[in-house]
Amino acid sequence: ADRVRSHLLLKHLVAPLYMFSFTTTIRKVLLIRSLLVVSTRTAAFPSSRVFNNLHQRSESAFFAVPYCTSNNQLRIGGLPRNNQYQVLFKPAATFNTMPPKRAASKMSAAATADDDVSNDDKDESTPKPLKGSAATTKKSKAVATEKKETKKKAAPKKKASPKKKVANGAESSSDEEPPKTKKKATPKKRKSKSTTSDSEDDDSSTTKTTKKKKSSSSPKKKAKAADHQRWTERMPLTRLWNPETAMTSKGSYTFTVISWNVAGLRAFIKKQPDALANLAERYQADVICLQEHKLQDVHLDDPKLKIREHFEEKLGGFESHWSYSTTKKGYSGTAMFIRKRGGGDDASKKGKKQAKIGAFFTSKNKEGDEATKGDSIGDIPVSHLQPLNVMTELGLPKHDGEGRTVTAEFPLFHLTNVYVPNSGQKLDRLGYRTEEWDTDFLNKMQQLEKGKPVIWLGDLNVAHNEKDTWNEGAKHLVKSAGTTPQERASFDRQLGAGFVDAFRHLHQDAMGHYSYWSQRAGNREPNKGLRLDYFICSKDLMEDDDDRKVVVRDSYIVPDQLGSDHCPIVLEIEMKK
Repeated sequence: ADRVRSHLLLKHLVAPLYMFSFTTTIRKVLLIRSLLVVSTRTAAFPSSRVFNNLHQRSESAFFAVPYCTSNNQLRIGGLPRNNQYQVLFKPAATFNTMPPKRAASKMSAAATADDDVSNDDKDESTPKPLKGSAATTKKSKAVATEKKETKKKAAPKKKASPKKKVANGAESSSDEEPPKTKKKATPKKRKSKSTTSDSEDDDSSTTKTTKKKKSSSSPKKKAKAADHQRWTERMPLTRLWNPETAMTSKGSYTFTVISWNVAGLRAFIKKQPDALANLAERYQADVICLQEHKLQDVHLDDPKLKIREHFEEKLGGFESHWSYSTTKKGYSGTAMFIRKRGGGDDASKKGKKQAKIGAFFTSKNKEGDEATKGDSIGDIPVSHLQPLNVMTELGLPKHDGEGRTVTAEFPLFHLTNVYVPNSGQKLDRLGYRTEEWDTDFLNKMQQLEKGKPVIWLGDLNVAHNEKDTWNEGAKHLVKSAGTTPQERASFDRQLGAGFVDAFRHLHQDAMGHYSYWSQRAGNREPNKGLRLDYFICSKDLMEDDDDRKVVVRDSYIVPDQLGSDHCPIVLEIEMKK
């Protein structure tokens, strides 16, 4: 009785729901499931006003035929396009979707059973359940017998093929065979093709299969060939020079230069306030060059920022020289910190640990200048370590507005700190960088080289070759700033003019040594980077002759120093007595 009552409720209350819609299937199904409460024997539904509102809010029609299965599981008809069925509620375990024809037969059988139950007053107390109704059982048996007959009729057509006669050697009546022979039929067909064929056919088939294998494997080989490298392993490097042993054995002095793109000095100071001081003490730096400080001249003396006070405290033994961007605020900018000299051997000699880096004379006077002229470090005069002149411009008006260079002239060489323009994400400055900046800067370095050797260093914004990129061969590199063919060709022209990449010259086979990693992608830890920072030297500085007073001995990268998306790079120069 409970089952019949639930079925009647489904028939008379849920039937008006044959048209409704939903934009998001999951959202509407959850809504219907929350409204309908169907138990194993009873069913209760809300008022029709809820369903009418749902129908009025619909945007696209959804045809559904609700029905209840023999297990009292409420189902609803499927979408017209893909013929999938949505399940509104399933109190029991998961079940397979019911085909539309079977659903229609169930509905018709249930309808006839309900009419019989309603017209028969005598049998109201003992209604027949839906599952055991005569109509449903008869029709289900009829459908089953029809399916078996259709299967038996379809079987002989497949088994009467001439290929089977050849394979089996005689004809056999397929009507009397059981349906299990279907499973044996498929392998027999395959066997017949192989058994009836001659040895020549076998050879041809094998050659065909080998050709297919080769053809299938060929695109894989192409894909591997087109794939790019993924080099993230940092090969170990050996230090080529020891400043302490050079001082004791040869009496020579090691002039150390450090370069670092800090990517904004204000944020850098907050994150790593002691980074520069520790770096200078660790490598006993003579010169520290910074790129992209993004400061204006007003920021140094700003009482809130206290940048000048910070450097006087941390790098009091260095004299600073700044170049600012005047065309655009918060952009570019370079700086050079040169160690101050004076007060005798003990204060300025390398190899001796100092309590503080600022333990140098912060002001000069005539007496101090006269004293330093006679001073020396080992057999090297201190005057060779002091700059003769410092320039914060190139002398080219079209390039000097962005504060990209600081050049210091030492007695034995020129040292230029440079921050090469980036071509931009859309490569909108690619032409300016390769055609104007690179050519003009190269001409300037060649002019300086006429008097004495030249070293230019800093963030050059180019990854020269496959050893300087972790993913050389990737398709996007051709259109990415720093790895375009135009930038690499321009850098080749600069090196071809008589200059040498110090790191690559001294460590030709070094792989995995990068100086830049994308912070957004988190590429620093897996070492997916680029080498964008360089020391470019005149060829004369790389030759070790008895007549040479200055020779480049080593260049390396410091990847463990944090504070920026770049890491510092170091150059060691021997000054002979």
